[in-house]
Amino acid sequence: MSRISKRIFATLALSLVAIAFTGCGSGNREGRSGIEGSPLFGGVATVGDSTCRQCHSSVREALTQEFIIDQYQLSSPHNVSGLGCESCHGGGAGHNGVGPIPFALVGSTPAEKAARCATCHDGVQTLTVNGVATVAPASNATDFAASNHANMRLFTNGLCIRCHTSEGAIVSNTTGFTGGSAVLDNAAFGPPTVTTAFTAINCETCHQHGGALRTVQTTDTVSGNVVRWDPNANGRIDQYDLCTSCHTLTNNAGTLLVDGSTLTGGVVTESVVGRHSDEWYRFIASTHYDNPNTGVGLASNVVEGYVVRSSRATACYDCHGHEAMTETNPGSTTNTIHKDWAQSAHAGRVLAAKYTATAGMADSAAAVALAMNAGSIDDADIGGPGWVHYNWDDTASRGSCQACHTSTGISNYLIQQTPDLTGYDATGANNSFTHLSGWSASGGSPQNELLYCWGCHSNAGTGALRNTSQAIFTFTDPSDNPIVITNAGNSSACIVCHGGRGSAGEAILTPSSRFNGHHAPTAGFLYSEKTHIGFEYPGQSYANPAFFAHDEIGANAAGPCASCHMGPAASDGKPSHTFAALTESGDVITAINNQALCNTCHTPGGSFEITPAVMEEERNGFHQASTILNNYLQNVTGYTNYLNANIISTFATAPENAYRAYQNGKIGGTLGGTFGATVVAARDGEEPCAYVHNRFYIKRLVFDSIDWMLDGAINNTITLTAATLSAYPEAALWLGADPITGVATRP
Repeated sequence: MSRISKRIFATLALSLVAIAFTGCGSGNREGRSGIEGSPLFGGVATVGDSTCRQCHSSVREALTQEFIIDQYQLSSPHNVSGLGCESCHGGGAGHNGVGPIPFALVGSTPAEKAARCATCHDGVQTLTVNGVATVAPASNATDFAASNHANMRLFTNGLCIRCHTSEGAIVSNTTGFTGGSAVLDNAAFGPPTVTTAFTAINCETCHQHGGALRTVQTTDTVSGNVVRWDPNANGRIDQYDLCTSCHTLTNNAGTLLVDGSTLTGGVVTESVVGRHSDEWYRFIASTHYDNPNTGVGLASNVVEGYVVRSSRATACYDCHGHEAMTETNPGSTTNTIHKDWAQSAHAGRVLAAKYTATAGMADSAAAVALAMNAGSIDDADIGGPGWVHYNWDDTASRGSCQACHTSTGISNYLIQQTPDLTGYDATGANNSFTHLSGWSASGGSPQNELLYCWGCHSNAGTGALRNTSQAIFTFTDPSDNPIVITNAGNSSACIVCHGGRGSAGEAILTPSSRFNGHHAPTAGFLYSEKTHIGFEYPGQSYANPAFFAHDEIGANAAGPCASCHMGPAASDGKPSHTFAALTESGDVITAINNQALCNTCHTPGGSFEITPAVMEEERNGFHQASTILNNYLQNVTGYTNYLNANIISTFATAPENAYRAYQNGKIGGTLGGTFGATVVAARDGEEPCAYVHNRFYIKRLVFDSIDWMLDGAINNTITLTAATLSAYPEAALWLGADPITGVATRP
């Protein structure tokens, strides 16, 4: 029998406290200054903490036998001037030990407790704490009532009570029954016996009296002594310690805990107990671990998981809030923000890679091993180039890339968006990647970041974004002025990274195989009148037509990017984070995911109706036209250009306007590829969706480039040969060519 197995706990006679995380209140905790009628105090005047302590100083918490006043005084964030006991429990003037108190139990259900916390923690309430006006930080605690934690299936026997009951978790953490197999498999250290009624995880599981996080204890396997559980080794009680007491990632010494799997190049010396039949998706390490033995320059270049900033106070809430619901079980049909994001290109499609690696497999150690080693690689079909292609956190060589290719970089860039970007300096102290294994500014780390929640969000739990007031492009306009967008709202973060890195018309001393607008410069095309991102031939107009309104979608609210790419909502009622605007079957567009938004301007049944079929036609036309341009650039048979030379192989000495045509050719399709029977080969251009983001701008760029390649001059008409009309009929339609003569006039 374990050392605590004889402890018999009576049914809870005293309720545990309500939880709030910073607190609010206008009443002085030592004076009668509460405002009668205030909802915070339940309409009752306050009496101050000293009065409360007179009776309650001897009251113990039933499970831990710790004095509740000791817990409150030692660690509660509410034990400061301006707050106090009554900020949670309400005014005590009518109590006096026997009378009513407004919030004696502070709610008996998770929903009621969360609602009490939300009285202050709504991100709006202003309070005075230690003489300083403060806004209680918003919390999504009200979401907790619908979470898996609050509605979990109870397991009340053996090891399972350790995490599958509130009471078991509290007692286990108090007595040192926390850790990996070295602790949990050792009968001398547990499991605890709890005879009180079991309940699901709730506020008291994680928070002690007054709102502070509970201390977690583990057992030293050598001495048998109970010691602090501190797997991030920072010497303080924090969120990472508490969450990983159940959701274990490492043991107390920092050694990775995995069940039944062998990591490539890694060593696992201890496993997790509570094996869940080797269900890989239940192990935190399967998604939250990027093996430092794989990476850029190593034998296998792959990002297997997300790197947790374990020493931060909000280590887990960097991405999760109180709802903590991910639904990453491969069999789940519920989509959540986390599940959507983890399969998106922003996450390198890491979760999708793990689903693929384990498809059709029964739960087993082999499935765990495959899931652990699957991830994002340098392949456009997998989604990895943006995160794996280079060692982005090597500041010495990739500092200028970090603003978009790392979460650390974009999070810093977004909060330093003064017109001249004062404060953002990738080579300075801003971009610190010390949470990555073995990182140094010169050399980086074998681990790479993906675009985590905290890259764009200052508070992922509440959805608060880092910057919604403006977006400043990372390059300047042709007059060297900052390019600032002020009406994009929630799309501001998208615009920064999807704006490109310059105009194709800029002077480039060394010809590059890349379009100067860089990869996926969607916003660069959307705001083309400010960016001039393509090469605009002198004397030609590239102004948007008067009816163009894509850049005004969701103005000063969701903005154009979020409006189109994050709706309709996922199954959890929150914005979709797949960022997919279209649904495809094979290579055919079958649905516009936010069709209702398109319909607000493109009236169904009208001349400008947008349907999946129309979108498919536009896409094929754009990419076929791009292929025609690229044929001329390469001087292939039947597409002789005015220089009678392959511009691609000789562009180092090519005339400027011919080279710029090459830059425009990179926008929509593959150079050196063949179109064939499908448009797939031409869809790996830098902005393959320019046909929808700014249709007229891209059409004029492609048209003018073909026009120039024909005879080295702009004539505003082009003639497609009969062979071209036959091979690329969608391009002929898109360019407005006469189906008989092949003549097309500049759009």
